[in-house]
Amino acid sequence: MDSGEKASYISSRASSSENLRVKIHTRRPHRKTKTGCLTCKKRKIKCDEARPECDNCINHTLVCAYAPSQVPILSPGAALSSSGNLNLNIIDLELLHNYCTSTALTLHRDPATIRLWTITVPQLGFLHDYVLHGILALSALHMGYCFPDRKEFCTEQATLHHKSGLAKATPALSAFAKENASAMYIFSALTCLYTYTTIGQTDESVLGGESSWIFLSRQSYSLIRMADATLRSGPIGPLLKAGERRTRLQNMVADSPAYFLEADRLGELSLLIEERVSDPEAREAYDCAINDMLKIYKVIHSLPEEVREVSDVFRWPFQLKEGFLELLQIPTQECLVIVAYFAMIPEYLSSKWWLEGFGRRLFAKIYPLIDEEHLSWIQWPMQQLGVTSEGGFINSSYGTPMEIGS
Repeated sequence: MDSGEKASYISSRASSSENLRVKIHTRRPHRKTKTGCLTCKKRKIKCDEARPECDNCINHTLVCAYAPSQVPILSPGAALSSSGNLNLNIIDLELLHNYCTSTALTLHRDPATIRLWTITVPQLGFLHDYVLHGILALSALHMGYCFPDRKEFCTEQATLHHKSGLAKATPALSAFAKENASAMYIFSALTCLYTYTTIGQTDESVLGGESSWIFLSRQSYSLIRMADATLRSGPIGPLLKAGERRTRLQNMVADSPAYFLEADRLGELSLLIEERVSDPEAREAYDCAINDMLKIYKVIHSLPEEVREVSDVFRWPFQLKEGFLELLQIPTQECLVIVAYFAMIPEYLSSKWWLEGFGRRLFAKIYPLIDEEHLSWIQWPMQQLGVTSEGGFINSSYGTPMEIGS
C-alpha cells in the first residue's frame, strides 16, 4: 500500500469511527425509572409501577414487591397515626408475624387477593392504627384456634385489640373521606371476620344493633357505595375486582333451576308464611329474604367446596330489604325462623377456620327466642345442624341452645 492509499484508508476509518460515535450519542433517549417493582428489575423488563401489584407480575402470577423505602418507616415509639399511639410489644410482634405468615393466607383462595391481605393490608395498618388493631385481633383469634393451650390468653388479646380498634375507628368513620376510604373498608372487613368468629361467645346483640353480624356485613358494602371509584383506584382495588368476578359467577347461576332439597324446604317455608301472615308488606319482606337465600343455595350447589368463598354466603345480609330489617328488630317469629334457615349455610364453608361453628352458634342464640308454635317450623334446620329434641347439639362442644342463648 503506497502512502496515498494508506492516507485514504486511515481517513476512511476515522470517518467511520466518527459516524459510529455520532450514532451512539444520538440514540433516542428513554426514561429510566428507579421506582419499578423489584421483580421487574430482576427480570430486566419495564415496570408500569402500578400499585399494589404491577400488570407484569399479575399477568405472570408473580409476587410483586417494591423496595422497602416505599413503605413508611417508623422509629420505635413513633405515632402510627395522628389519632393515637401504639407501642408494639413482643406479643404484638408475634401476632403481626402470625398474621403475615399464616392468618392472611386463610382469607382467600385467589393468589393475587392473598398477596393483598399479606402485603397491602399491613401497610395500611402502619398508616392507620385502627387497621393494625383489627389485624392483631384477628391474628390472636387464629392463634388461639391453632394452639388450644393458648386460647384463653389469645382471646383476651383479641378482645383488647378489637375494642381499641373500634374506639379509634369510630371517629375516623364519622370523618370519612377519600384519604381513609381504603383503611375504613379493610377495618370493616376485619371486624366482620372477628364477629363471625366470636358470635355467640359474648352478650352482644346477634340480630340487631351496630355490633351485630348483619349490620357489619352490610356496612362493608355501604362503604363501597360511598366511595366506589376511590376504592377501586386505590390500594385495595384488586380486592374489589376479585369481588366483581365472583358476583358475575353468582349471577350466572342465580336463574338456574333449583333441583335440590333446600329449595323444597324453602318453598314449604314460603307457603307457611303466606298462609299465616296477613300483612302484605311483611309477606313481601319475608318472601324477598327467602328468595335471596335460595340464590345463595344455587351458588353453593353449583360450586365444589374447594372453590366456595365467603362472599357466596354473606351477600345475603347485604341484600336484605329494609322492611325485613325493621321486622328483625322486633323480632317477629317469622324473621327468627328465616335466620334459623340461614344458619345452615355457613356450614357449607366449614373449611374456613373463622366460620367453624358459626351456624350452630347463631342457631343457639336464636333458638330460645322461638315460641312453641314456631318450633315446628325449624325442624329441618334442627336436623341439619344436629340439634336434638331437648335442644342440644349431637356430638359437639357447643352446649345446648338454651344454655348458650340464655
